[in-house]
Amino acid sequence: MRIKKILNNNVVVTDDEKGCEVVVMGKGVAFGKHNGDVVDEGKIGKVYHLGDHEMLEKFKELLSVLSLDYLDASTKIIEMAEKDLDTVLNETIYISLTDHIHMAIHRLREGIPLRNMMLWEIRRFYPKEFSLAEKAVLMLEARFDLDIPEDEAGFIAMHLIDAQLDIKQPMADKIVHLIDEITSIVRRFFGIEFDKDSLSYYRFVTHLKFFAQRMYSGSGQGGDEIDTEMEAMVQKKYRQAHECVDRIVAFIAKKYRYAVSGEEQFYLLIHIAKVLRKSKGQE
Repeated sequence: MRIKKILNNNVVVTDDEKGCEVVVMGKGVAFGKHNGDVVDEGKIGKVYHLGDHEMLEKFKELLSVLSLDYLDASTKIIEMAEKDLDTVLNETIYISLTDHIHMAIHRLREGIPLRNMMLWEIRRFYPKEFSLAEKAVLMLEARFDLDIPEDEAGFIAMHLIDAQLDIKQPMADKIVHLIDEITSIVRRFFGIEFDKDSLSYYRFVTHLKFFAQRMYSGSGQGGDEIDTEMEAMVQKKYRQAHECVDRIVAFIAKKYRYAVSGEEQFYLLIHIAKVLRKSKGQE
């Protein structure tokens, strides 16, 4: 295998023996190397085969800016989950879980925990996934020397659950339709087209997917525990995004008879602001 592209010292893009593009991870696998050089097979720790081209591109973009620790941690969790659940998880989890772990560790180090509004439901209805997520949290605590709240086990379990969802399930159609409705509102409100290959858009859609799951399960009506001063500051900074959220909330209330909680509105505002900045080339 020869190096096609170096993402960082520990991750490169190459072709496997079948000519399929793959991502190779290994400690120092690209150190002192250049495009076209032969990959040192002795340094290969993991080879990622993502069949979907768009997912592969998102994966490469993510790995180009992340430390090897986050990918290595998520890979160990995914491999443990596939073994214990006796299943093959959707390959998109390598993006979603790695990205979540990276953002969660940074949040917690800055003293910003997030409350998981579905924690009780996840623990009750998905005991296997939640138990795995608790093990994953212990692994992350040891690796990153950090106390991690139980809420994060819930978030990790959500990624494991999502990676097992069959797109043919009846709820999947409803979720996809709601995501399309919300993204259409945002697109028309701002008069923009999304960069659907960007990480900010992927994070936005992932957030909408979990929001839709909460809405259809009736478990998203949690209390509004966002700090009021922080909420007011964010609303002032992202006034247009706040107005867009109001329009989405009104639409959902009218069509689905569902009241979007203040907490849900806050995180929706943050994601819209980020995807808007990306669409305008501000990041």
